[in-house]
Amino acid sequence: MEGTTATPDLQAILSTLAQFSAPVQNQESAQVTQNHDAQPRVETPIPRHFQPTPPADVEKPRTPDPRLRPQSRSIASPKPIDPATITTWQDGLRCVTKIAAQNAQFAATIKKMMADQRKHEMRWYSERQALKQKQVNRSSSSAQAHSILQSLGGANPSKPASDAESSSSNEAELASFDQKIYAAQVEMETAMTAELKGLGVPFFGTDQSLVVLEDGMVKAPPENQPKWSPNITEKQLLELRRRMVGHLEDLYRD
Repeated sequence: MEGTTATPDLQAILSTLAQFSAPVQNQESAQVTQNHDAQPRVETPIPRHFQPTPPADVEKPRTPDPRLRPQSRSIASPKPIDPATITTWQDGLRCVTKIAAQNAQFAATIKKMMADQRKHEMRWYSERQALKQKQVNRSSSSAQAHSILQSLGGANPSKPASDAESSSSNEAELASFDQKIYAAQVEMETAMTAELKGLGVPFFGTDQSLVVLEDGMVKAPPENQPKWSPNITEKQLLELRRRMVGHLEDLYRD
């Protein structure tokens, strides 16, 4: 029986096997495809040294210039008033108060000026009193000498000057002395005015364009003229100076 059995055709066997293997392969391929689609897609990062170089014509981001940044606006402090433009008492008083607070040497300088003025005035007074006493002594000595000569019986002793002549001579001498004192006072006042002006005290360096000579020449100030700068006369300016000196003396008198 075995000898009569025909050898199977090899081609037919392969063809039969191919019919069963093809669906299995297709089924496995489809399953792999489904599994691949179901899994999340993970992109492999590009290594740093393999990243593409940007084109040369692409501009790099510029660092902003700090000078172009908006600056915070600081509130400007009001411009201080020039003492030379102040011609009103209240504004002058505020100005000198501020100067005294800002200048540590202001009080000492004013006190020294007051002491020097007092010293000069005392010296002038003492010298004038000494001159008057000298005149009294001179008249007394002349009268006493004439009396002695008369008692000795001298021939025709010189007659002493009359009281009127003596008084006139003494007055002329005093007037000459007073002129010298006045000149010294003017010189002292000029020096003090310059020093007060240097300290910034109002009314001692006043702009001359604000000072008029006569009361009748005072005109209304222009509309743009500050309220602390009305025109004043020489007399009014001198009064403001005296008032300021009195104020400083009250503040710094020992």
